[in-house]
Order: sequence, then C-alpha cells, then structure tokens
Amino acid sequence: MTHADDASSSTSSLDLPLLVHHPYKAGFTRIQFDPKEEGCWQEIRTRVVRRGRRIYARAAACTWTEWVFAMLPCLSWLRVYPVRDYLWADISAGLSVAAMVIPQGMSYASLAGLPSAYGLYGAFVPCLVYSLLGSSRQLAVGPVAITSVLLGSGLPDIMDGLGVPVNDHPNHPADPDAQALYNQAAVQVAFLAGCLYTAIGALRLGWLTHLLSHAVISGFTTGASITIAASQLKWILGVNVPRSASALAQVLSLVRVWGEVALPELAMGSAFVILLLAMRVLSSAHRRLLFLRALGPLGVCALSIAITGAWRLDEPGPGGEPPPIHPVGRIVPGLPAATVGWWLPLLAPARQLSLAAVVCLVDVCESISIARTLATANKYRLAPTRELLAMGVANLAGSAFNCYTTTGSFSRSAVSNAVGAKTPLAGAITGGVLLAVLAWLTPLFTHMSANVQGAIIIVGVLQLFDWREGARLFRVSPSDFLVWLTAFLTVALVGVEWGICASAALSVAIMLARVSFPAVLRLGRLPGTNYFRPLRQYRGALAPRGYILFSIAAPVCFASIEHIRTGLKAELDAQEVAAEKDEEEPLQFVVLDLSASPTFDAAAVQWIDETRDELEGQGISLVLANPSQQVLHIMKRAGLVHKLGVQNIQADVMDAILYVEETLRSRGCMV
Repeated sequence: MTHADDASSSTSSLDLPLLVHHPYKAGFTRIQFDPKEEGCWQEIRTRVVRRGRRIYARAAACTWTEWVFAMLPCLSWLRVYPVRDYLWADISAGLSVAAMVIPQGMSYASLAGLPSAYGLYGAFVPCLVYSLLGSSRQLAVGPVAITSVLLGSGLPDIMDGLGVPVNDHPNHPADPDAQALYNQAAVQVAFLAGCLYTAIGALRLGWLTHLLSHAVISGFTTGASITIAASQLKWILGVNVPRSASALAQVLSLVRVWGEVALPELAMGSAFVILLLAMRVLSSAHRRLLFLRALGPLGVCALSIAITGAWRLDEPGPGGEPPPIHPVGRIVPGLPAATVGWWLPLLAPARQLSLAAVVCLVDVCESISIARTLATANKYRLAPTRELLAMGVANLAGSAFNCYTTTGSFSRSAVSNAVGAKTPLAGAITGGVLLAVLAWLTPLFTHMSANVQGAIIIVGVLQLFDWREGARLFRVSPSDFLVWLTAFLTVALVGVEWGICASAALSVAIMLARVSFPAVLRLGRLPGTNYFRPLRQYRGALAPRGYILFSIAAPVCFASIEHIRTGLKAELDAQEVAAEKDEEEPLQFVVLDLSASPTFDAAAVQWIDETRDELEGQGISLVLANPSQQVLHIMKRAGLVHKLGVQNIQADVMDAILYVEETLRSRGCMV
C-alpha cells in the first residue's frame, strides 16, 4: 500500500539511527538500534525534564509587559484599536446583543428554575470577564437554552435527594427557603463547571470533548429543543402543570388539563409567537431588516408590559380570582450580591459534580464550535486554550456574583457577527447595558407576562431543531444516524441527562467495535507498478509468490488482537490450500504492515511474540514493516527485536518487500 518513493519520508520520521538508502539502488533500508538507548522510565524522566526546561526558558525570556499582556489578552487589541473604523460597529453589535439577551436571559433563567434576575446576572458578569480574556471577537457569552434545560432537569433531582421541594414560580416562590437553597445549588454547579473549564484549558484536555461526537451533540440539541418547547407550552396555554424531565411527560400532563386552558393567555401567547416568527423571517429575507431579529424579543416584551399594564391584566380579579394574564412577578432590583460564601460546602457533591461535568462538556463543545466557525468566517486565528481558560474564569467570576453557568450563544453570536462586531469590546458594551438595566430598569419588567417568556423560548429554540443534519447522517453514515436518533429519542422521551449519556455510550461502543474488528487486508502488487492494494478490492492485483503481505486497518491492541489473529489464520489456511492445489512454492515469509499502529500495548507485544513462534514452527519468518518509533522502543524493551532479528524489522513496506524478495532469490526461489 506504500509507494517506493515514500520510503525516505517514512524513515525520516523515526528518531533512531538509520542507514538510509534508495531501495532501487542499494537494496533496502536497515534499522540500526542504539545499544545505549534509555529505559522506559529514564526516557519519561528525560522528556519531562526537557519540556520543563523549555517552559522555564520561555518564561524567563518574557518581560513583565509580556506577562501582563499574557494575563490580560484584551490589552493586545486595545493598544492598536482603530477607533474610527471599529467603535461604531462594536457599539451596534453590543447594543443588538443586549436587546436580545435581556428578555432571553430572564426566560432561560425560568427554564433553569431560577429567578429571572439570575438570567440578567449571567449576561452581565461573565460577559464582562470574557471580553477581557477571550480570543473570539464575535462570541456572545451568556445564558443559553441547552445549559438552562440541563440545570432545570438536574437540579430538581438534587433537591429531591435533599428532601427540599421545588417551587414552580421562582420569582414568587411558595417556599422562599427552598428556593434559596435551589439558587445556591445552581451557583455551586456554576463554580464546579468553572473549575472544570479552567482545568481543561490549563491541562490542555480539550480532547475530552471528542467523546461527544457531532452526532451526539446534534441529536441531543434536536431532542432538547422539543423538550424545551414542550415545557413552555403551559405558559402559552395558561395552565399549571408540574415540571417534567421529558417532552413526552410534559405533553401528557398538558393533555390531562386541556379543559383548563385560559383563552386570554392562549391568544396573547400565540400572537407573540406569530409576531416573533414574522420578525425572524423578515430579518432573514432582507438584510436591511436584520435589526428585527435583535429587537424582536425586546419588542414583544415591551408590548407585553404595555398591554398588561394598560388594562391591568396582571391583577387578581374580584374574590381572589387568578389574573387573566399571569405576570413573571417581581424581579429583584440592583446589582448581584457576592456569593463566594455559597461555594462550599457542596450540598450534594457527587450529583453536583456529575451535573457540572455534563454541563461543562456540552458547553465546551457548543462554545468552541461557535467560536471556530466565527473565526473562520472572519479570517482570524482562534486560541482554543485561551478560550477554555477565559470561559472557565468567566464562570468562576459569575458564580461569585449570583450567576449560573454560561457559555457562547449561537443566536446572539450570529447577530453580533451579522451586525459587524470587530473586537470583544462588543461584549463589554453588552455587559455595560446589563449593568444599567440591573441598576435602574428592573422594575419595568414587573408587569411582563409569563406567556411572552414562553413565546421567546419557543421561537428561540426552533434553530436547535436540526432535522436536516439527521437526514444527512441517514444518507452518509447509518451508524452516526443511529447515534443521532438515540440521542434525539432518549432526550425527548426520557430526559436530557439520560439522552446524552445513552448516545455518548453508544457512540463510544461503535468506536470500540470499529477498533475491535479491523479489516485484515491481504495485499497484492498492481501490474507494472510498486503499488500494493487489497486483493479483494483490486481484481487485477497480483498476489506475490513465496510470501504474503498483510495490512491491518486499525491499531493493534488488546481489543483487536483476537479478530486479527482469526483473520490472519483464515488467510494463511486459504493460502496453504491454494498452494497445494496449484503446486506453488511453500510460504516462507509473512509481512505485516504496522503503519496503522502508532503504539503497542502489552497484549500486542505478546501477540507478536506468539505469532512469531507459531510461524517459526512452520518454517515461516515474520517481517514487520513501517513500525513507529514508539513501537520500536516497546519491542526492544520486551526483547522482541533480538528474537525477531533486526533484518526482519524494516522501516518501510517497500524495504520489507525488497528484503524478502532478495532473500527468496538467494534461496533459488521464483519471485
């Protein structure tokens, strides 16, 4: 499968002394092992010391100004900020995002089971902190629907474990002490998520997010969009039903109280949904009307306040009857109080840590993917490590001031980018607007109806319903579609946490199955070339005489060894039968291409040893081709190099073939 011209490039990647020759002119390349090579632990110690010295040298070379710029990345763009070119664009973007996040933040807070003010806090403190530390110029940080629904599903279970009731109306709770404990649990989850964010960034563990594949995230968000929309129907219908973990349970609860639907609430809520949809369609169809997308949520909030306030629809009727339109209730005025004292001790350490881990993984995937998309569209380089650290510090700062977990918002970031944000100053302006709202304007929202919050959330999560991605996966990859469908159905029918766990487990199981059952390919030479391709796929390929060349299309490890062993045995038995039938020369060499195995584990070493002994008993020599540097070191420590013989370990597939054919010719065999 390897062309001869690739031999020099393959051997140059090996950090071992080699005698490199062109295979056409000088036979083959032979690997020379250094007898003074370090042992395993000595090698690890050398690498750690070497890396530590490099880090120390790099840090020692930095001046104090470079340290300040590294700690505060905002100084890098502030010192060269072109005021005339960028300021108006950043102000416009900041104001547009603020117009969206004020009603969205309050709505998403109620989705998480928290007072509406917590949504404003989450759009204020983390947004300011991220603008100082983040590297994305258009990312809008604040409360998002996915995080809110995860908290709204996970925190009630934690409260149930503590024997604390959950209030249906966080702004005017029936049990204020229970609501205070619920709020504290949310802040603690934000603190834990911030710690995990920061640790992932500092230790460069971003690869952990790969456990959640694109199919998992897409199916999860699609199912979550249905669950979120179903949870808000009670505000549109004006009925009182308990909170449920899944869309199915929520819909069944609504069916039971269908006769209690309040027509004024239904009419008003439906009108707001239609109005928001119309604004979204117009803003998408005409670029000049883009402001409608940003001002739509704030506009319907103002309309709701005006209607309920003018006709006093939020006041109870005579005789203590419920009001025709339910208001959101009183929103606590003023800036957020310090909540550092709430961090410890944790109320339910195990459950809160697991919830924080799920929230963190989902938020990292969502935030980094949005930031990368924006960076690519605007042609600048994103610093993923800085992004993770910035998001972690932003969540830690938010948890110190009454905020629940926040991340990058897709809808608000899209508006920020469309309006023309140039730097993170747009986020700082958004935070400044929220500061003014919290300080002076929160009493205006007292008369806002609850159905307008439901309408904002329902229309806002429509973009999360990604059925097109499910259709694409159905056409492209059935296994990924199965993961997507599992995430979608489990979230919608069972619950969000079960959905993400089940789909992630299925995704990992599929990956392990692919590793455990790799294709064992027997290769042949294409006529007139030095290219080797699978015999089953290329009918014109010629099987070599006197030896067999195998390629294993996956890493050799404990999970795949039995399947590889079975595949090799089947091919060797078939070769033996064919040789007896056609009276060919007996098999003398088996060549294994190890290019797909960057490293070996102990089981792989043992399998190579057993295979070598088994073949040796049949008069067949085992030749390994294209081993990586790590594989070479592991085999030497295990004593396999001496047992196999240096001549039977070749740096390239073509070198191994030339060595085998040269040896066969020296024995008088036809090649």
